[in-house]
Amino acid sequence: MPTRRSSATVACDAGLIYDVLTDYESYAEWLPLVVQSKTLAREGDLAIAEFELATRQKDKFDFECIHTRNKMVLWRTLGGRLPIAQAEWTITGSGNSCEVTLAVTGRFHWGQFLPGVSGFLNPKQCIKALQSQLSTFMPETSTPDIAIRNEAGERILELAETEDGIICWIRGKKYILQPEPEARSGGASQ
Repeated sequence: MPTRRSSATVACDAGLIYDVLTDYESYAEWLPLVVQSKTLAREGDLAIAEFELATRQKDKFDFECIHTRNKMVLWRTLGGRLPIAQAEWTITGSGNSCEVTLAVTGRFHWGQFLPGVSGFLNPKQCIKALQSQLSTFMPETSTPDIAIRNEAGERILELAETEDGIICWIRGKKYILQPEPEARSGGASQ
């Protein structure tokens, strides 16, 4: 079967990419044509995930997912009418710059079998969607004032001062800390 690929360099560490790719409950937030997603089972580096696609019939597809921490996420179809055999996300690089590649193997001219989902797992669109999802977890400044990493080297806390206030990133979640307006003294004389 033919394989299509797309790659991009992203300015984040491999751990963040891996965490987004293995969070199957959030796929409906960013993967094109997925309207609902969930993990059916997980054991170590293996998982079974279910995706519901935006079709008239609300087609659901189950994938066997095999993970190699911070390096690879492989999906293989477990049956059904989806003519995609597998999708493999690979992550290369370290530090704050990684390359992510999606290779999709299957039949690509299958719109007549499942109308409305011919763009599902289009590598170029999926890479762009992943980049967009990753950007929601990344600081707006390129150099944080403070960064704390865990034993594996993953950033768990970053603080940076911006015009909007202090930006605090804790395990990928962004918080903006702004000063309270100064309270006016009511009737006190100087």
